Amino acid sequence: MNIQQIRQKTAFAPNAQPTQKEATRNWLNSIHKDYPLALTLTLKQFIEVKNDKGTYFKKIDKDDIRRIATHFQHKLNRQIFGCRGAKIYGMSLMYLVVIEGERTHKNLHIHMAIGGLPDYVKWNEIDGFVRKAKLSIVELDEQHKVDIAGDSGWMGQYLTKELGMKDTDNILWDLA
Repeated sequence: MNIQQIRQKTAFAPNAQPTQKEATRNWLNSIHKDYPLALTLTLKQFIEVKNDKGTYFKKIDKDDIRRIATHFQHKLNRQIFGCRGAKIYGMSLMYLVVIEGERTHKNLHIHMAIGGLPDYVKWNEIDGFVRKAKLSIVELDEQHKVDIAGDSGWMGQYLTKELGMKDTDNILWDLA
């Protein structure tokens, strides 16, 4: 089989525009050095809602996840930069937040690529900072995984595995 036959069978088109998924992967691969930390947070799948009629449990949705991720970011920033640095001076880490499980109907969880770590933070301290930041967020489950993203393809492949070909709906761009 020659190269022309292979291209014909795989529908290869050298002038075709990349899909949204490919373009996002290429962009993430180009900035992976700015986000060396990979974090996975598991979520409780139902949250307790209290109102004037009583208490009920609601399945979490994308808006709940956005609120939970924002709350976690604030808490982690306070752990890293202190209350004064985070609140008064607006110091913050850099985040890329992705929801996983929404399309595949798995348990919803959050992947975060984190960058902007100050030089005084040691890699072995990060897990402790994450644990402390999670303490006051009841919607987060106990399990989490902190890892080094590096050149492993975590940013380009793993973060984007549930992206659509024509959309990036599970990336929370407003939290970046």
